[in-house]
Amino acid sequence: MAASGRHSTMSEGTPVALITGGAHGIGRATAERFLAGGFRVAICDLDPTALSASVAALDPGQQRSLGLVMDVSARSSIADGISDVVDHFGRLDVLVNNAGNFRQGPSHDYLDSDWDSVTGVHLDGAFRASQLAYPHLRRAPAPAIVSVSSIAAHIGLPQRLSYAVAKAGIEALTRTLAVEWAGEGIRVNAVAPGFTESRHMQSLADKGLTTAERMIAAVPLGRFARTGEQASAIYFLASAEASFITGQVLIVDGGTTIDIRI
Repeated sequence: MAASGRHSTMSEGTPVALITGGAHGIGRATAERFLAGGFRVAICDLDPTALSASVAALDPGQQRSLGLVMDVSARSSIADGISDVVDHFGRLDVLVNNAGNFRQGPSHDYLDSDWDSVTGVHLDGAFRASQLAYPHLRRAPAPAIVSVSSIAAHIGLPQRLSYAVAKAGIEALTRTLAVEWAGEGIRVNAVAPGFTESRHMQSLADKGLTTAERMIAAVPLGRFARTGEQASAIYFLASAEASFITGQVLIVDGGTTIDIRI
């Protein structure tokens, strides 16, 4: 369902990016980066209030953006959203699978609903969106998919089982689709953020699972990533600068996953 907007009057040659989970954090920063790069952008999110605020802030005249309420856990919602994007802009060139949620708790106490709600958004949502975007991407001149993974796919993060498994699955999805769809010219990559300034990082501290100081101590560069830094990595992988890169995961973590100091 479109939150707002009108049919674009821009050239049909202007590329279009669809970003899920685009109202907050890395998603919003990514929408901003693609707009700065000259793209038209469909900003999709489950939160209509935050979505409207983000669209208004990033593209006040709404000449190059479209806000869409989308639930990536539901195939019909994704299908309707992609249809709206193509109807509105006339094309789709880039898909960014960023939508996510979070549950934490001891693995032995995990409920099926805890597992399903997280994997259903992160992994199933990325699969569904990629599959439904495929017919449109294969017609684009330089199509690309970039999914947001996490360093959780590469290290052990206690009490975040479904999140870590979903992110590992996204990386497997990335490699498989990259091989299958290479013949169509569709490049498929992923970015794996480390500790990044976000609502998610704050929630971990608020719930007593960790502290900002402990997280920063685990980063050789000595700070959190900024959302704009993650957005730049996503944009790079979708851009012509990465035209011979596919099936790869770019870890953007300030060195966290390579530090084995004891």
